[in-house]
Amino acid sequence: MHYPQLLIYETDRRLATLLQRLADKNNWLLRQPRQPSAVLRLLDRGGPGVFLLRLSRDLERELALLEQVSWLHPDASTVVVADNEQRELSSLAWDLGARWVLLPPHTRERLEEIVFRLMEQYQPTLSNNINLPCRQAEAKHD
Repeated sequence: MHYPQLLIYETDRRLATLLQRLADKNNWLLRQPRQPSAVLRLLDRGGPGVFLLRLSRDLERELALLEQVSWLHPDASTVVVADNEQRELSSLAWDLGARWVLLPPHTRERLEEIVFRLMEQYQPTLSNNINLPCRQAEAKHD
């Protein structure tokens, strides 16, 4: 059996720390590979997943990874988290295959809600202990 996996690619452990409790509570595998090739290998091994990509200073590498994940693993739900409000960057992320793009301000609760809803498709019997209202995306693709 493959457990749903939550892959996080970031330069620090900020997102992983924010989402660890939610992952533990729902029996998701939370993995934080350090190299783009490791992200692709984990997705190659099978098991559905949500991929969180936090944009930092290495935009070229990060956006290339987003494009590769979207192309090679279209079933993986991709969420891009940006620390700066750059509308042009969010449009590019949509074009490269992101399902969600979060621009500031974004809260822990909002991030948990989005990840939870995306993970539902991989594990239809998720714990009902979390009451997360369904809301529309802040950024929409035109």
